[in-house]
Amino acid sequence: MAPTLGYWELRGLGHAIRLLLHYKEVEFENKMYNDPQEWFGNDKLNLGLKWPNLPYYIDGDVKITETSAIFAHLGRKHGLDGSTEQAKMNNDMAYSAALFHRIQFLRVVYDDNYDEKKDELVAGLDDKVAQFSKELGDQDWFGGSELVYADFCVYDLLDVWNQFKPGCVEKHDNLKAFMARFAALPTLQKFMNSDKSMKNGPFNGPNAHWGAAKWGAK
Repeated sequence: MAPTLGYWELRGLGHAIRLLLHYKEVEFENKMYNDPQEWFGNDKLNLGLKWPNLPYYIDGDVKITETSAIFAHLGRKHGLDGSTEQAKMNNDMAYSAALFHRIQFLRVVYDDNYDEKKDELVAGLDDKVAQFSKELGDQDWFGGSELVYADFCVYDLLDVWNQFKPGCVEKHDNLKAFMARFAALPTLQKFMNSDKSMKNGPFNGPNAHWGAAKWGAK
């Protein structure tokens, strides 16, 4: 039986996992919820998950929740957690930074005072992007010479930022090249060029003030 990745019908914290699975050509069920009742009222407590949450990943007896735990598992399984100790450290740091900044971004776009906080977010974004440019340097990937699972998270984060503030990534030649290099990975081409890639969103849930899904909107 094919594994199942469960998450909301949006990009959010689950999309980078989808990218990794498509890159590794894993045949999986992309279970996307657009009815909160289906998750909260049924599946959440009936799938045998130890820490019920979205995203979840089920592969036979393997049942995992939480974004970081799923990435750690898939990274080990598919050799994307770094082949050297330095690559592993690079991966861990870049992944942690990408997740931190994604959550900080989400806190603002879901905030009831979004209109007040948006300008501060926009003003500070260039410095955040510059930090990723600095850490990438002249390397191909954030793991160094090898692709690691952090690259999937960084790519997704930078793409979201660049759509939120157009041009903020392109001003850095190395990040622009990184984005093009990632998007050109052969096994990702079919997915990246399809409607399933959610290139233009939705990025967030229906209650977000930017990039919101239309399903479930009040």
